[in-house]
Amino acid sequence: MGLIVKSEINNTLYLILSFIAVFSIPVISFVKKQMAQLGNGPKVVVGTGYGGKDGSYTAADVAKHKAQDDLWLIIDGNVYDVTEYVDEHPGGVAAIMKNAGGDATKGFHGPQHPSRVMDIVDEYKIGTLVTEGTSKDE
Repeated sequence: MGLIVKSEINNTLYLILSFIAVFSIPVISFVKKQMAQLGNGPKVVVGTGYGGKDGSYTAADVAKHKAQDDLWLIIDGNVYDVTEYVDEHPGGVAAIMKNAGGDATKGFHGPQHPSRVMDIVDEYKIGTLVTEGTSKDE
């Protein structure tokens, strides 16, 4: 009789574990997809001075980042590090590389982009564009 009870407990345990395994796989997959869409989150820049230490960049600073594995863009006077996004760009890598290290405002506001594109790009904002000899405080 003790053997039957132990067998029923084992069967119940196996059933519960199987249920958990079957239903956790889609949940884990969903969470992974959501985390991938979030990326690494907003980038924080701290400190003072040019070169982005206070979040202000000159066009010369941005121009140094024009490779696919280190890609910055200027859009509406803001600076974005879109390195992590390049391969995901729906228009392809070549489309986004046209303005690598420079001003992409015109292309960004083109008819090919849906209105939600601003929400996507905001997470990549690292600062604002300034001209030589000026600062955000002036």
